[in-house]
Amino acid sequence: MSSAEHASSASRPSLAGDAINSTTSSGASSGATAATLPRYQQLVERLKAQMATGKLSAGQRLPSLRRQAAQSGLGLNSVIRAYGELEAAGLIIAEPRAGYRVAPSTQAAHAPDDLNGALNGGSQTSPTSSRHPGVGQHGQHGQRESHHRPRAITTLTISDPAWQAMANASDPRLAPLGAAHPELDAPAVRRLYRLARTQLGAHAQHPSAYALPPGSSALRTAIAQHLSHHGHPCDSEALLISQGAQHGMSLLLGQLRAAKGRCRVGVEAPGYFGIVAAIEAQGHQAIAIPARAHQGLDVEALERLLERHDDKTPALTLDALIVTADGHNPLGGQLSTPDRHRLLALAARHAILLVENTTFAELSFDTRHPWLADLAHRHDDRPMPALISLGSFSKTLDPRTRCGWLWLSRPEQESPLGLQAMIRARWANGMGDMPWMHAALSELITSGDYGRHVQRMRRCYARRLERLRAHLSAALGDRVWLPPPSGGYLQWCGLPSLEARQLEQLHQDLLNAGIATLPGSLFNAEQSGLRLNAAQLGEEAMQNAARPSDEIPRQQEILARLTAHLQKALAQGEG
Repeated sequence: MSSAEHASSASRPSLAGDAINSTTSSGASSGATAATLPRYQQLVERLKAQMATGKLSAGQRLPSLRRQAAQSGLGLNSVIRAYGELEAAGLIIAEPRAGYRVAPSTQAAHAPDDLNGALNGGSQTSPTSSRHPGVGQHGQHGQRESHHRPRAITTLTISDPAWQAMANASDPRLAPLGAAHPELDAPAVRRLYRLARTQLGAHAQHPSAYALPPGSSALRTAIAQHLSHHGHPCDSEALLISQGAQHGMSLLLGQLRAAKGRCRVGVEAPGYFGIVAAIEAQGHQAIAIPARAHQGLDVEALERLLERHDDKTPALTLDALIVTADGHNPLGGQLSTPDRHRLLALAARHAILLVENTTFAELSFDTRHPWLADLAHRHDDRPMPALISLGSFSKTLDPRTRCGWLWLSRPEQESPLGLQAMIRARWANGMGDMPWMHAALSELITSGDYGRHVQRMRRCYARRLERLRAHLSAALGDRVWLPPPSGGYLQWCGLPSLEARQLEQLHQDLLNAGIATLPGSLFNAEQSGLRLNAAQLGEEAMQNAARPSDEIPRQQEILARLTAHLQKALAQGEG
């Protein structure tokens, strides 16, 4: 186990879920008899036994909560808890407005270990088993998620293997399948640097000039007009320019610390580890909330955590929640519009600051939902939470621009998270930015070239991801889990048969073969997997990957080496 995994595991028991009795399904094997188990646990064991004997078959509907309470003589809360633990173990599935069903391919023989793992380890993000073809790839039935026990998670340190993994991902000597960098060989990127050279010459006579906060008026106007034109009505006076989304995240978390002290900040799990680093660098506590491949943040699970009525387990409390509603990193999911409405109402009800990460939102493929900021503005007649949206050019254009923005839904002066306070914090944290880059970006956006670039790359990335999945599926079959992303260029490659040490070895073997990837442990993923970047894989390379080795270009060689190492690791994991 890596030190990142060890730290995460060590911190898990510190959450609100500690009230859950640790004597769960393993209690019977440790000497407890059925009569000594809590009554809700007796129901858990009875239902598991019925699944094991076939009395309850896969897909069969369970009695409703109230009917089960009447039949078993238990209180309603006990039945809710029993069903919740079975759901957390992946043995049953909750269906909205339809009750509960037995999960497909339930195998009670391994249920006790799964139940303890779910209670103590959090969310699962892959198929229940690699032996069930296509389950995780084409639906959510194969996902086992813990909705009932969030956990505290730890951040990166400079000595942590995660730090080295990021350094490897950005190493130009390695094939760039790790870091989330976009395709840079694009006409808009080349035009940006032509504009930057021109603007740099124009600003050479003003060596002491800064683009002071809130940033160039021309750039803020260009961004606001671009967003508004694409369905996100934005006022330039509500924008603050930052040095990227990560920098913006750190700024607002620092202001949150100044305003409220140490806070509990919800993050998606799995989720981008840089967010966790920013949370804990500012002295806050990161709380993992389950995420699913096809939907991103599990809003239903969050609602149960915040509003549960179990006297033995207190409801979760959060001060802020950071959510990637589009292009979840690393699973690629996307919140539905109803879930966005539900999340806004939930955050308003519990006074939770919502931080919307839109870094991949403009690269959404077939379905482009309204952003949380859009819904908040449309329905300002309803109670709405405090909301700040983060954007950046790093994922859509070029990370070297070092430019992003914060979009404040409530830019009032008196709030510590209002625009004036954020401007002061931004000025203190770096004075300002490069005026020539602001000028070049504003010209690129105003000309329409940036908007056309985003549309072009959206189609390009969709093709590259589809071909990458097709290549891996053809070579590896159902031994890998490849959930289709909703946008962007990142692909989750689930490897459910690999243990943590085997995944570490695979990651190292790929590095030795000249390929940088990012292992799932960095994203707080419970199941083994790698995050791959398809942005740098040209379409010709994937179409012709079967050509003789002496004719294979570099990108085709990368795919061949990647596939060979995955095949070797999977063979060892299955053996």
